[in-house]
Amino acid sequence: MPARKLFAYAAIYILWSGSFLAIREIVAVLPPFFSAGFRFTVAGAILLVWVHLRDRAPLSMRQFLSAAALGFVMFTCLYAGLFWAETRIASGIAAVVSAMIPVWIFAGELFVLRTQRPSALAIGGIALGFGGVVLLTLHSTSGAAHSSTVAVLATLAGTVCWSAGTLWSRYLTLPTPQKANAGWQMFLGGLLLLVLSAASGELHSMPATAVLFSTRVVVSMAYLIIAASIVSYTAYVWLIAHDSPTRVSSYAYVNPVFALILGATLAGERLTLLQMAGAALVVAGVFATLKGRGAAAPNRAEPILQNQRM
Repeated sequence: MPARKLFAYAAIYILWSGSFLAIREIVAVLPPFFSAGFRFTVAGAILLVWVHLRDRAPLSMRQFLSAAALGFVMFTCLYAGLFWAETRIASGIAAVVSAMIPVWIFAGELFVLRTQRPSALAIGGIALGFGGVVLLTLHSTSGAAHSSTVAVLATLAGTVCWSAGTLWSRYLTLPTPQKANAGWQMFLGGLLLLVLSAASGELHSMPATAVLFSTRVVVSMAYLIIAASIVSYTAYVWLIAHDSPTRVSSYAYVNPVFALILGATLAGERLTLLQMAGAALVVAGVFATLKGRGAAAPNRAEPILQNQRM
């Protein structure tokens, strides 16, 4: 495998996987909605400046409103739930639940849009993934366990929003090129997250300046903005143009495995046997869904990957 392609896969496998642990490091110190809003407002602004300097593509009002709508459905809804959830659950569990996105996308194509024909493998993958999430939410209804269950469900709701936005995006007029589209969605979704942060009163509980600029916060936020958002996204776009989309889609079931390893080795996160079984079922379900989706003949041509997690 050429070195450039190897580095690109390393980016979407490892850097995206590490984003969940970086989120947990940040929300241990900063309010979750503010953290998510800052990440995507800055990352989106950097992408928009980059596109402006390289390709000054015009932006119509229709494109802007479409990007704003998707920014809310996908970035605001998904990452509000994810950042908040990681104040209550391990980063590895958050990564496993987030991996359900391609499962929900295929389910939407199959049962709602009817643009895919069913295959036994893909249907089995949906069932496995759903069963894994059920295991991850099987806790008692009191104390920290109840809080963990709510956090898993919040993360799951965010993945459904992202998946719905991905399907919806196929029928919208969006900014071009793709980097501008991603930049506007990140930037506008991030602004809405900051509005949510202010509305929820988070700004009144911000830590001291010394904490805001601590090594822990600065390094984690820089990782999320540069490595997990910009570098990994650029690598993903390049891979889609230079390799099989089916192979590139492997990030969806590789990321949770890497995230679990990173959480265990770097943060000492430990899972119960029930959680490990649930995680294994989700990863197996995502793998089966993507393999079955590729094998099933679509009713009309659709790209395998669109609006991936960033």
